[in-house]
Amino acid sequence: MYRNILVPTDGSTMSARAEKAALEIAKRFKARVTVVHVVAPFSPTALGEIRGLGPAPLTREEYAKAAEKRGQASLRKVAGRAKRARVAASTVLLTSRDPAEALVKAVREHRCDLIVMASSSRAGIERIFLGSVASDVLAGTRVPTLICH
Repeated sequence: MYRNILVPTDGSTMSARAEKAALEIAKRFKARVTVVHVVAPFSPTALGEIRGLGPAPLTREEYAKAAEKRGQASLRKVAGRAKRARVAASTVLLTSRDPAEALVKAVREHRCDLIVMASSSRAGIERIFLGSVASDVLAGTRVPTLICH
């Protein structure tokens, strides 16, 4: 039924639940998984809160290196789980200001026929200001999507 499952990951516990579900589905249907991590591009505004936590602000190059390292680590972790589950997996690291848009584009480019992703379950004012990647992905694609909480 399913041949290629898109699995967005950010390395969180919530993502791990979705990753586990995706691997179980992939194994059952002999499908492959395409694991995607989206990195936000460098932005001095976005780094404003982070700057106070470290000894010095990050340069554009330091940010890019740290973000890529973190993203690759998240992707390797899921790829390792897939290997142990005997599920074929490919990994994709993307940079985008709009993660939902990047994920919808990845679904098309990699011909995924199912999306399995986590939702942060934001509500109220937090949802208005921070949005929901899961909600935006649902609005941007007609591919069946399993949201894990």
